[in-house]
Amino acid sequence: MSRQVKGIVIAVCFSSNAGIPKHPQLQVNVGALGIEGDYHAGPGRRQVSVVAKETFKALEAELGVVVSPGGFGENVLVEGLGDLSDLQPADILCFASGVELEVTAQNEPCRNLMAHHPLVPKLAYGRRGIVATVRSGGLLKPGDPVWKRAPLSDS
Repeated sequence: MSRQVKGIVIAVCFSSNAGIPKHPQLQVNVGALGIEGDYHAGPGRRQVSVVAKETFKALEAELGVVVSPGGFGENVLVEGLGDLSDLQPADILCFASGVELEVTAQNEPCRNLMAHHPLVPKLAYGRRGIVATVRSGGLLKPGDPVWKRAPLSDS
């Protein structure tokens, strides 16, 4: 098969409140239910959100807006894996620290993103990143390598 594409973690963020932005941290602890201290941590299918820096760069080129880390309400900002639109439910994001996130869905743009520009929700559709559940916890920090893999078969 083709060689594995690796990316890098640009920022890790959380907020104890709903909405945007989430606030960049030096590191975060990924527990069994999500990023410890984050509003979205808990049971459910949206424990962690991941966005690609490539999306922010595209929006800057298209609209002239600069979105800072955490600006889409993401917990993890990555670069080097593309815009993440190719990820499907059950795909896995693997981090060098041992953290593994299982994709549950593409993340739909919400009206909160209009804070950046009225067209951001429309232009971010299909490339707002993913939401995931935690398969394996640990520490995440900027600079950590990340790669994606298909789910393992249950044979």
